[in-house]
Amino acid sequence: MTAVHETAYPRMRSALTDTELQDLYTPTPDDLTFIERATKSPVAAFGGLLLLKTFQRLGYFLSFDEVPPRLLRHLATATGVLLPHDCLQQYEQRGFRKWHLPLIRHHMGITAFSDGGRRVVVGAMLDASRSKDILTDIINVGIEALVHARYELPVFSTLRRAAQKARAQINHGYYHQVHAALDDVQRATIHRLLSRDDQEGASPWQRLKREPKRPTTKRLRDHLAHVRWLQALNTARHALDGIPET
Repeated sequence: MTAVHETAYPRMRSALTDTELQDLYTPTPDDLTFIERATKSPVAAFGGLLLLKTFQRLGYFLSFDEVPPRLLRHLATATGVLLPHDCLQQYEQRGFRKWHLPLIRHHMGITAFSDGGRRVVVGAMLDASRSKDILTDIINVGIEALVHARYELPVFSTLRRAAQKARAQINHGYYHQVHAALDDVQRATIHRLLSRDDQEGASPWQRLKREPKRPTTKRLRDHLAHVRWLQALNTARHALDGIPET
């Protein structure tokens, strides 16, 4: 199964450096002005600011349990909050999160994933699956499409499931295309390659995969006969027209 760390999905690092804290998570005057307009209490201000700064970096909203302690302390120091954990607990209990999420999206010019994001990501992943087969690559294309269209990122499992479904849909289309392009004789040939009689030790497929041995006169003759047999099987290349090599 594809893991989040194998993709471009942004993650919150647990070990933030002083430089990262200063450059990425220190509130700017614009941040503070927005929070002052959007909140009416110190509790709402601190929780809203934490959501804003992490959303700016990640493109999705974190649970407060996922916020590294260093980041929590950094923002508490910057805003003069003495008991940040108690403050966040009150923030959640009073329901400020539900109120702040659309305000932060609007401030950042970001659209919620539920408002059309699935259509964007599915379309991008279907296009990617026509030429890519590795889930990591397909997921990254979906992330890039959402970021470009300025959509909030969903949870990673949503992207992984979408990529799996997109790849399966495109591959099934390719399978049907190949099947439809084969005539009865060609299908029977393939069936024979993958089957063996009771008295046979292996199917012709094992013979097809056989690699050349060290060259001798006899082995070269045998290999030429093997190549001619392979060429005789190669009667349906048109079935792969339009399908990328990958």
